[in-house]
Amino acid sequence: MDDRQYVHATAALIAAYFLASVVSRRFDPFAPVWLFLVGYIQVYVLQAYSYREWAISVRGVDLVTTANQRALWALAWFLAVYHLGGGRLVARRLPTPPRKWSNLAVGLLSPVLIVWGLYCTGILGGGSASGELGSPEDALLRSFPYVLMVGAVMLIVTGRRISAPQPIYLAAGLFFAFSYMAIWMFNGKRSPALIGVLATVCAYYSTHMKRPSWGVLTATAFVGALVVAVAIGWRIDVTHDRSFIGFIEFMGDFDVSKILDSLDITDTAEQTSYEIISYETKEYGGYLLMLDTVPMKSDYDGGANYLRMFSTFIPRILWPTKPLYGRKQWVDAWIAGSELERDEDFTSPAIGILGATQLNGGAPATVLVLAVLALLLRSSYEYFRLHADSPWVQFFWSITFFNAWFMIVGDDPMTWFYFNWSFASLPAIVILWFVNKGPDVAWSPSAATTAAAG
Repeated sequence: MDDRQYVHATAALIAAYFLASVVSRRFDPFAPVWLFLVGYIQVYVLQAYSYREWAISVRGVDLVTTANQRALWALAWFLAVYHLGGGRLVARRLPTPPRKWSNLAVGLLSPVLIVWGLYCTGILGGGSASGELGSPEDALLRSFPYVLMVGAVMLIVTGRRISAPQPIYLAAGLFFAFSYMAIWMFNGKRSPALIGVLATVCAYYSTHMKRPSWGVLTATAFVGALVVAVAIGWRIDVTHDRSFIGFIEFMGDFDVSKILDSLDITDTAEQTSYEIISYETKEYGGYLLMLDTVPMKSDYDGGANYLRMFSTFIPRILWPTKPLYGRKQWVDAWIAGSELERDEDFTSPAIGILGATQLNGGAPATVLVLAVLALLLRSSYEYFRLHADSPWVQFFWSITFFNAWFMIVGDDPMTWFYFNWSFASLPAIVILWFVNKGPDVAWSPSAATTAAAG
């Protein structure tokens, strides 16, 4: 097989998996495997196809063929473990979630999160998107804009509960969710805007233990692609004033065909803005760089980056010399293998999941890491299905399941945990667990357990 046939085979495997799920009536849009596959298509199908000529000219046809071959067998391995790895067994052995839901706790906690999130976005005076400099403490305080979405989902779940609906809570939650999407489109950030769409749809439907129709799913996919394209387009736009009025004018002039640019199907947006020098800053380009560089020109990191799952919770005031585990090996690889000149301060592009596992330890690390991720995603999803009537689980899943996409497109599969979820989402999840597990505080029971998915 040549390099293109492996890309075609990867696309065919995903298509066959999707069709089998639909025909067998097991398709669930809130299963994390679908966002995992969306990311996989974006990087290892669309980017691999779109940037093939560049890739071969820079890295050679043999390496490109090896890269595409690995993308195919890695996906097949992931899906095998996802279905055969014992996720259901793990889910049944996890602690039972709370069955009650405290309106009082939501009423106290959600306003704090929403105000904090608005401050971080710049709405309430110089947030993270404004570019204003302040003290380190202030910069830390402004580092968690996603708490706005956490507060919004909390309100949506409260408002949509079958046993005790609260229309005012629902209206407020939807308002702040849509505000979050709009703010981050204006700030030119694609990922937060897309997260807002996914979390809102999941919270709205999972609270009634239902799934969107195919029409709603199609509309959701279009809106998701649209907010990404608008955010990217606005970020690179130079023809409109950088103001609210300018943004409205930009929206009025927006060409819907630009959605193809954001999906890496075309690159006309970039070509009209500046001359393309290299695609190595794309996830697929970073993957090829790691495959070409590690370990021949630079060392493996041995999975050191995953130590950040623990070190991230230790404040620097207690550990002033705390290292950023895995950072040195990542930089060394870029310096050794990049087409361009890189230095020790280089920070930007992601290398995707397969680039990360190559840096971890090559093919053996790819096998190990993908197996762990498949088990993690399947176990958490089965927990969601097993306790589908729990408001706490509905809240938890709505602000978590989309991270399957980040596992593909980030610098490593757990960056979503290090840099956002662990501090923006986890505290609220833990607080609501203990509040709703404890003595009754203005709560009413969730829907009947018998309605949960089997």
